[in-house]
Amino acid sequence: MNCSVNRWSPVYDFDSLKLQIKELVESGLVGFYNESPNLLEIYQGDIFELKDGMFPYIDEEGNIVAEESNIWLVLGNTCDITRDDLEYTNIIPLEVLTDIPPDIMNDLKKFQNYKKIYYPPYSTDENQGYLVDFTKICTIDKKFLSANGNKICELKFHSWVLFHSCIIRYFARDDGRND
Repeated sequence: MNCSVNRWSPVYDFDSLKLQIKELVESGLVGFYNESPNLLEIYQGDIFELKDGMFPYIDEEGNIVAEESNIWLVLGNTCDITRDDLEYTNIIPLEVLTDIPPDIMNDLKKFQNYKKIYYPPYSTDENQGYLVDFTKICTIDKKFLSANGNKICELKFHSWVLFHSCIIRYFARDDGRND
């Protein structure tokens, strides 16, 4: 499959979004998470712990397989999560970053990758943070998430704007059709 045939341009202003992400990162990621999160509500960008969570996918042979993950990011839109007529939302497993070389960590913290973004550690313990891979999206029943998920933290507004800018960059980017 050749992706360069009939490629379409992005549906947002690429330079403006690139500048916005750069300015958000340069303004600092200190205080990425709310100190007093609302643990009873689910918002886009929240981190949840799911006991025995599995990331299911269909492999190249058509088999349903799964990777174990217990820390997840809510990708679904907050207003969709609150609607009673929508049963599902989307989540993404978070990959724990440990022993990452400093030059790679610095690149991650610049938020320049389209498909993966950096999430800082939410506590002062063990890791260097998390990697969010937008290609690993999983659908979940909202009632299951509410009943079996433990909300760990939620984003501050500044961090949510950065996260949202990265989502837009991923989903609305140039697909290369007109190159």
